[in-house]
Amino acid sequence: MRRLLGTLVCVGMVAGPSAANATTPMAGRRHPPAHLMIDAQEYSLWPSRARLPAGAVLVELWNRGQDPHSTQIRRLNRAGAMTGPVLGRLRVTLPGRVSSATWHLRTGRYELYSSLFGHIEPGMQAELTVTHR
Repeated sequence: MRRLLGTLVCVGMVAGPSAANATTPMAGRRHPPAHLMIDAQEYSLWPSRARLPAGAVLVELWNRGQDPHSTQIRRLNRAGAMTGPVLGRLRVTLPGRVSSATWHLRTGRYELYSSLFGHIEPGMQAELTVTHR
């Protein structure tokens, strides 16, 4: 009994300050990167979500298909057409493999698409919206 009481007191002392710090605002700290998983398969592209907060994004491409796949991202203009340079890319990924990269995105609408010849036309593309944090 005495040992149990001592353990509870020690746990209370350790948990007490931590619990208080958990509610304190983290002024000046950066947000952790958002996460986006993209499943690729002949000939479709499925992002794990359609909306992300602006800033750093950890992007992973999981090739579930039988052919190599890659992904790039470009901004969409008001008419829905891709415009400007490629803002992020994932290298060619072999079947069954996962590749990753960190992209830095601002608010706006984007197009994720396969950059390999003949992949975008049959549907290897998806729209992504980046919002304020």
